[in-house]
Amino acid sequence: MTRRTNTLVPSDMKGLWAFVPACSTPDAADVNAVNTIDTEALLSLVDRLVRDGADGIVTTGSAGESHTLTTEEYRTLVATVVETVNGRVPVFVGASTLNTRDSIERARLIADLGADGIMSGPPMYLPQTPENAVQYYKDLAEAVPELAIMIYQNPHAFRITLPPAAFRELAQVKNVVALKQTSMDIFNVIGAIKAVKDKMAVLVLDQLMYPAMMFGAAGGWSIDVCMGPWPALSLRDACQRGDWTEAAAIADQMQAPMRSLGLTMEEFQAMQSAWWKIAVDVAGYGRAGAARPPFVHIPEAVVDSARRYGQRWAGLAERHYRSREAAGLKPAAADGSRAGRPTPADGGPDQSSLVTTA
Repeated sequence: MTRRTNTLVPSDMKGLWAFVPACSTPDAADVNAVNTIDTEALLSLVDRLVRDGADGIVTTGSAGESHTLTTEEYRTLVATVVETVNGRVPVFVGASTLNTRDSIERARLIADLGADGIMSGPPMYLPQTPENAVQYYKDLAEAVPELAIMIYQNPHAFRITLPPAAFRELAQVKNVVALKQTSMDIFNVIGAIKAVKDKMAVLVLDQLMYPAMMFGAAGGWSIDVCMGPWPALSLRDACQRGDWTEAAAIADQMQAPMRSLGLTMEEFQAMQSAWWKIAVDVAGYGRAGAARPPFVHIPEAVVDSARRYGQRWAGLAERHYRSREAAGLKPAAADGSRAGRPTPADGGPDQSSLVTTA
């Protein structure tokens, strides 16, 4: 069988990329539950994000719970997202596993389900050397030429910080088109941007699009958008038109809720899947549901932090929604009507009430 070839290039990866949760059914925290993907909630959230202006969709990263889904749930989630997006924007799917062969097998499943690309970090059971991590991506790229590849730089999860030289080498691989940069090391971020030039799109945390886009970052990745995308859309737009004064002001607004996180970064990282889902449900733009086992005993401090963040983001999203609407920037929905304003998600209670605290 003749395989299709990836057609995405780095310039296709610009803008704001929405990272979506694995929306869950009410029984998802039960270890005996099966088929816990809430396809209706997932479809609604993904469609709304695309209609409201997201430039791409990514599923099954760390906050996207790739590590807690069964194979069948994973397949259901990917198929639902691909069908919902229906070619309107690129779809990338997380394909991080414990070894190269499993990642290739998962990538081939993703290709069969119709996604445009994969996001993958180096195998994480044991720390990798840069040389082995680079070889991992080369092997993955060769095995699935039909898919675009987004490198996932997440030092906390994968226990390696790839240096700019590694990205320079991987930028020569045709279907390695993007880098999701989660490192907070500004020298690593800027070094990566300079190393790859225009041969790989570097995406940074949404709140850091300013100043990173001043140095050549292609855009941002965002989980915040699942609580209402309008602040991040406004920052994207300001950066793309080079209005750095406006961008600095918006970035400061977006960073304010995180400054009152009330958790250490270790506490946040350990519970981030549950934390994000609580925040999303509180904000009301979408319905994320409960986290899956083993993340079922959530400290009260984590629950309080997530609720506070979701409430503050929802208020910020409302303000930016109104300002964008006044400026005529509200996008048209797929059916020609106007996309919806930030109101609580339809149906179901606040899912943070379903969390068992410790």
